[in-house]
Amino acid sequence: MQQEFSIRPYLNDIDILNQTAQQIQKDFSFFDITILFRNGNKDAYTQLCEQILPCIKQLIKSDYQKFLSLLYRVDISETQIKNESQSNAEKPFEEIITNLIIKRCLQKVVLRKLFSKNE
Repeated sequence: MQQEFSIRPYLNDIDILNQTAQQIQKDFSFFDITILFRNGNKDAYTQLCEQILPCIKQLIKSDYQKFLSLLYRVDISETQIKNESQSNAEKPFEEIITNLIIKRCLQKVVLRKLFSKNE
């Protein structure tokens, strides 16, 4: 069985979080959504959540197709959403999506970094 990726070891790595923010900004800019991020902030994860959550709420409310396209671009599957929703039934849907986006973008950054070391 595949082991679950944990973001915990990377939450204090400012370089990884800055690269994650850049990845998020890139993915969101494709849909003309601006995510602001101040580099080097010690509470980068919270800052990202505060930036992404209102955008997700607005997309769900006003342009659900764009929301689905964003999820596709970031590479979040229906299965992931379903699993996270079941495990975190007490959390609002928008928070679950926000956390999945950050986690997936962080995974991309970490995997890129790991594979670039091996080459």
